Amino acid sequence: MGLFDRFKTVDNYQVPQYIPNTLNRDINGTVIPPARDSVVVTDATALTLIPVSRAIAVLETAIMQIPVQVYRGSEIIENPLWLETPDIQNNISQAEWLGKTVLHMATTGNAFWKVTRGARGIANIEVVHPSFVSVNSDNKGTVYYTINTKKYTRNEVIHLKLFTKPLQTDHLGEGPIQRHKSLLRSALDLQTYADNWFRTSAIPTGTLTTTEFLSEDVAIANKKAFIESQRDRSVAVLSSGLSYETISLNPEEAQFLENQKYITRQIAVAFGVPTLYMGMGIEGQGMTYVNGNEDRNKLFEDGLQQYIVKIQQAISDLLPRGQYAKFNLTEFLRPNQLIRYQSYALALANKFMTINEVRSLENLPPIDEPVVEQPVVQPIVEEPIV
Repeated sequence: MGLFDRFKTVDNYQVPQYIPNTLNRDINGTVIPPARDSVVVTDATALTLIPVSRAIAVLETAIMQIPVQVYRGSEIIENPLWLETPDIQNNISQAEWLGKTVLHMATTGNAFWKVTRGARGIANIEVVHPSFVSVNSDNKGTVYYTINTKKYTRNEVIHLKLFTKPLQTDHLGEGPIQRHKSLLRSALDLQTYADNWFRTSAIPTGTLTTTEFLSEDVAIANKKAFIESQRDRSVAVLSSGLSYETISLNPEEAQFLENQKYITRQIAVAFGVPTLYMGMGIEGQGMTYVNGNEDRNKLFEDGLQQYIVKIQQAISDLLPRGQYAKFNLTEFLRPNQLIRYQSYALALANKFMTINEVRSLENLPPIDEPVVEQPVVQPIVEEPIV
């Protein structure tokens, strides 16, 4: 070694330690959850949510079970032909016609009936999808409707709104989807987030760890070797003091079940559908038949009633003066068999109903009731006073 060689700086090269890829981590090394998709809440995107689809299906099915009857005063009269088969051109029955009306009101907040009149009055009433109808007003404030570029008056198109918007200049109504967009956006975000958790998250399936120092090429080689052995479902041989530990999440954590239950309950409240119909019982109570019967009454009070009031009024406006329409809720709100029979027993025991009156309520034919002999009451004869 020369004299000047003693003053040279010697570079001691060290193999850099392998650091795993920090993709999807912040500056502190914390894992960043997968990005949430930016979604626009519409009736179409909202229907991809099972709670929304289920709530609307419950309302639609329920209204199809309740017939409409026409009254004159307190007397039930025969329904006009157009009410029995409103859309006779498309062979749509009353039940299906009502179901489509509620479906449109629940999803868009609006329903439209195109009325066709003939020489004898109403000939046909077609439920038109709201996407085909535009509502405007002229310079005099008269509202008119446009369907396929053709204009119609209020006498030709009946417009039913579920909820009226605060602005008087807005001619359209709104429903639960339009009023609760932030709730549904959260539900859509959570659904996408949960679905993509395992596919796009930064959580690995397991870790290979060692206390020894590993260079990048050695660490990558061990990783590839381990992946290959697992692909072939063969025995994995770990070198360099490596040990493998799986990373797993229980189903509740992976699918965020508690969050989804909370959102489902909120959606049920928004649509006025009892949670029993959404596959969820009341916390602390069993889903018994009696509870189900009570929930049918609650379904009417919280959900169906707002649709029924609007539809009854719209049908009544199409009837002759002095007549009105009313949904027959007797069968829909009918108590279960046990409650009915207990009521009948009480009525028969106290003799304010007969057996045949009870049978009539149960749609059963009358029978010959036993004749109850009344005790003969002897008259009181007063003896003359001597």
